Amino acid sequence: MSNALLTVPFQDELQIKLLVKVLSLEHNCRIRPRGRHSDRKKVLGNGWRKMTQNDIPWRLAETVSFYKRFD
Repeated sequence: MSNALLTVPFQDELQIKLLVKVLSLEHNCRIRPRGRHSDRKKVLGNGWRKMTQNDIPWRLAETVSFYKRFD
């Protein structure tokens, strides 16, 4: 079960920034986009580490999930 508010295929940077603004107004809190990719090792290259979280920079993602930010 995911706590994501929304998950969308990545198209462009403007799409993600617009969704962050819309979701933050709708939920009255800060929103954090998190990138997902089926082959993290390939995308991250030497930056990939075993036993780390599945997040990748959303600009390199296949899909982007949006979460409420609690910091």
